[in-house]
Amino acid sequence: MAKKDLVTVSEGTIQLPTYAIKGENPNPVFRSQYGVAHIYPYTLLDDIAAQPVERTYRTLVLENRYLRVTVIPDLGGRIYSVYDKLSECEVFYKNSVVKFSPLAIRGAFFSGGVEFSFPVAHAPTTADRVNWDIRQNPDGSASISFGGLEHISRLRWMITLTLYPDRCALAQDVYLYNPYSIPGRYHYWTNASVEADDSLEFIYPLRRVRSYEFAGTASWPIARLDLVLNDPGLPGMEGVPMWPADRMRQPVNFRWQKNMLAQVSIFGRDVAWDFFGAWRHSVNHGYAHFAEHRNVAGMKLWSWGNAGVGVVNQTALTDDGSLYAETQCGAMETQLDFSFLQPGETRSWREWWLPMRQIGGLSCASAEAGARLHLSPSGNDSELECTLAVCPARALGKARLELSAEGVVLLSETAAMSPEKPWLAKRRLSAVELKDKPIRLVVFDEGGQTVLDYTFDRQPSPPLPDEPRQGGTPTTAEEYYQAGLRYENFDNREQALAAYRRAIQLNPRHAQAHFRLGLMLLRAADFAAAESAFRRARLYGLPDANYYLGLLALLQERLPTASRFFAALPADSSHYPASQVGLGVLALRKRQYQAACEQFQQALQKNSGYITAAVLLGVALSRLGQGEKARRELHAVLDQDPLNHAALHELSRLGEQECKSKLERLLADDRQYWLDLACFYIGAGLLPEALELLRAASQTWSYPMISYLAAWIELKLGRAGNAQAWLETAATCSPDYCFPSRLEEVVALRAALERNPKDFKARYYLGNFLYARQRFAEAIQLWQEALPGLQDYDVIHRNLGLAAWQREQDLPKAIAYFEKALVLNPRNQDVYIHLDDLYKSQGLTEKRRELLQKITALEELREDVRKRRILMLVDLGEYEEALQIMQTQTFVPLEMDQSFHDLFVRALMQRAEARLARGQAEEAIADYKLALTYPPNLGVGEPTTLNQAHIYYHMGLAYEQMGRFAEALAAWRSAASEHHPHGHPLFEFVQMALDKLGRYSELGMDAI
Repeated sequence: MAKKDLVTVSEGTIQLPTYAIKGENPNPVFRSQYGVAHIYPYTLLDDIAAQPVERTYRTLVLENRYLRVTVIPDLGGRIYSVYDKLSECEVFYKNSVVKFSPLAIRGAFFSGGVEFSFPVAHAPTTADRVNWDIRQNPDGSASISFGGLEHISRLRWMITLTLYPDRCALAQDVYLYNPYSIPGRYHYWTNASVEADDSLEFIYPLRRVRSYEFAGTASWPIARLDLVLNDPGLPGMEGVPMWPADRMRQPVNFRWQKNMLAQVSIFGRDVAWDFFGAWRHSVNHGYAHFAEHRNVAGMKLWSWGNAGVGVVNQTALTDDGSLYAETQCGAMETQLDFSFLQPGETRSWREWWLPMRQIGGLSCASAEAGARLHLSPSGNDSELECTLAVCPARALGKARLELSAEGVVLLSETAAMSPEKPWLAKRRLSAVELKDKPIRLVVFDEGGQTVLDYTFDRQPSPPLPDEPRQGGTPTTAEEYYQAGLRYENFDNREQALAAYRRAIQLNPRHAQAHFRLGLMLLRAADFAAAESAFRRARLYGLPDANYYLGLLALLQERLPTASRFFAALPADSSHYPASQVGLGVLALRKRQYQAACEQFQQALQKNSGYITAAVLLGVALSRLGQGEKARRELHAVLDQDPLNHAALHELSRLGEQECKSKLERLLADDRQYWLDLACFYIGAGLLPEALELLRAASQTWSYPMISYLAAWIELKLGRAGNAQAWLETAATCSPDYCFPSRLEEVVALRAALERNPKDFKARYYLGNFLYARQRFAEAIQLWQEALPGLQDYDVIHRNLGLAAWQREQDLPKAIAYFEKALVLNPRNQDVYIHLDDLYKSQGLTEKRRELLQKITALEELREDVRKRRILMLVDLGEYEEALQIMQTQTFVPLEMDQSFHDLFVRALMQRAEARLARGQAEEAIADYKLALTYPPNLGVGEPTTLNQAHIYYHMGLAYEQMGRFAEALAAWRSAASEHHPHGHPLFEFVQMALDKLGRYSELGMDAI
């Protein structure tokens, strides 16, 4: 192979200005404020430096003759750059700075490149290091793999990027897997950024679309917003400014960035196409994405819009004024749709990114080419001018292109086509022959292989049936069960639990409700209640419940019972492979390694993608003394999943030093991986191996759960003295950031408390788990019992304050806990916000003033606390100080949030009112005029639809006091011209402005 045809893969570094994350928030997150309900055990990353520093990042670089792909594994595995060497330009939007902003589920988010979201939007590892691997492949291609194990549901994800020697295209293989024994909730999306200017065109072959509020369905790409059912404007995220009323009836072509007046988030409905793309006409360059829609059911475009609010919001993410939009695709139709990966289930598919150039746009694409078909008037009514262009991802030789209408060939061309030389031609077509017929475009390579085959259908699509809003109160057991499923989809766990329980009350024989309730209780480590639910599900006809009854028995060391339940699953059950793994684990525990091998092989016969079964087969073969067979099985696992920790560990035990070194590198990316790997061996009943890993972890990491798990193992091995030593080590560990989330950790903590009921830290840790799993009363009791030993620890007081506030509605008690937490740690900035909310709700004005002084005394304020300080100043009438800060400091934008500008307006309105009371009408009018502006330093841009009726109304009153009636009437006309429906807070000002105009009209002053 010639040197120019080689694909290289290498490690490197890059220096980027970075607004660093100062550290993790110390408080456990029981419900996130960043759009996803539950992210425990992850922490918030919400304190971000105000100034950038240069930081060096590791890069992984793939390169062939056409493309250079750069991945940064230290930033969640983001594709930072795809450089098109033929066009000498970036394919995607490349940000020159890593500027974190509080937009993602943990807070910190940065823009640019291609982002991979799993198991929720803006993955919890967005700002974290992830595992990676690079390799040269036998076919001359090269690959980068990266991913990890997330800690919300213990699911694995991996992306593999591959370049081939002869292709100007990037292959993206997505691999999602549940290695755990319980179903895990997830969705998956790929988000690609593209530089946004007025020439940007979004290419989606959709017919119907919808957006976040799901009120109705709109046509694509040209829509009239007033036709979207029950909506005053284009549906969007809550708080997004609506489109102007005067644009509602005008058709809008959403293919073009220039038409995005406001933020839009548009999802395709009933996606039946395999491609989408984007084209920047200003540089005659674009890209197509291709994947089978049976795997990639979601297509989405995202734009900040062109209004000031969207433009200013992007300054939170970059320093050079660049703007971007996103083309996205996912495994589900929308980003509010989730599913559950079952034990051992794998989902995998391939996607392609095809950079393209020089063809003037994009109309359709395949995995091998993109094409453009453009029809325009020719000046002759009987003919149309047809522009045809093809940009292939590989050299096609003398390709043949055929354009036809219902079998009649309109054009047939033969020409050389390659990535270096896209083909473009203009021809005349008979308008009569085209009529309303479908137009088919087919491209063949020199060997006759079909490269692209697409039909343009110009017929209108039938309207989709109206979607009833979910909001009515269920009345039957089945309706409550369906409501429970919807609540689980949105991760509203309390509501889901209540719905399933209500379904069971109405119909005690509802097997599915018992089953789903049992799963939720199992995840919450409520073993007795879960077993009761699964027994009823089994009794009423669900044999899959046997698997979870076996799993519960296994967790509680009732091995004969576990064996009976696992063996009871029929071979056609969806959980049969998992039950065979359960039986294999029981055989491992008995050191019946041959029997274990047979059970794991049986699981793999039913589910060849069951990676955990394959690893355990290697484990069993190794213990059986069949090292070579074990190596073959384990290397086969690594061929499919090169980041598999357990396979690497087993091979390192078999003496493979390269695997040992690689494993050490992977475990260093996330220290929790040590515990995950130890729990793999605990689940397999291989306790000495688990203990060995925990000992190794303890050499470099002082973390309580290492010691509790090790103590539990020592107790199981009958070594009480060793267990006590581990428990004494646990007692010396700091409780900071100890948020257990695994069932094995719960078992270990309960065992520690049985041995020492006065282990206050164990009670605190167990309380964290239970509260995160909606076992609130038990958690509160554990925290209260832990308090005597943790009186000086601010986080437990904060937790009890939250519980008193949110669960017990005892606000004085909550205040007392928060005040104690603040005394213990004045740097715990969450507590300032909690206390201010409570003081305000209770009317404790002097307390708020004292709290304000404490906030002011802090050396460094988190951005949300900076803004809270100003809110407090305005609430307390200290508008001059608030305005002085707001006019001299710079603030970070919060996504599409107008509330900080509203605060600016409030402060000015307060000052204007005071000035009017002192007879300073001119000065008051100056304040009103200033309130109409959007100073850049506030970090809030002007929305498309203004909400200024109250400002104009009061300005009119001020002019009226001065006898300047023409200016008063002009101000009231501005107020009256705003569109606010009845019930909107500003409706009354519109109404009063109309009244004022009406009264002056009666005096003949309409024309002023």
